[in-house]
Amino acid sequence: MTNMITYLERIIATINKVSFYIASFLVFCLMILTFSDVTGRYFIRPVTGTYELTGILLSLIVFLSLGYTQIKKGHISIGVLVDRFPPKIQAFVDVITYFVILIMLILMTQQTFIYAERSSANVTGELGIPVYLFINIGGIGISLFALAILLDFVKAVQRVVSKNHES
Repeated sequence: MTNMITYLERIIATINKVSFYIASFLVFCLMILTFSDVTGRYFIRPVTGTYELTGILLSLIVFLSLGYTQIKKGHISIGVLVDRFPPKIQAFVDVITYFVILIMLILMTQQTFIYAERSSANVTGELGIPVYLFINIGGIGISLFALAILLDFVKAVQRVVSKNHES
């Protein structure tokens, strides 16, 4: 069981790391776009569609970074009460928490792809870019986040069922 978890961890971490690198590149693109727009206002003319591209890029950055942030345990958690519990109880609370989050993320992923399909005729106002492309990328980001949560869920289950009382 431990070997399988290690193997899954390696795969999920690699996929989410690639997603994070894409998000990091998009941050760089956003920086270049903003710089070009601001300097263009003073010298030539502003970049057309900066406002909508900024919104699109920001949403992609967030969605593509969620899974990697989960793997690195970068999300905010408050454990005032749970941190005082014994390790087995903490692991049991983690199982419940990760299960609920996983179900929510699966539903969010499903609804995001359904929304993308419904939005296939929609384009952005200024540049006319098809919106469904970016909604699908957001759905991929949510599914990568769900994979990271699934991994944490499996690890928490392993801590609950293990004979070792230390976690």
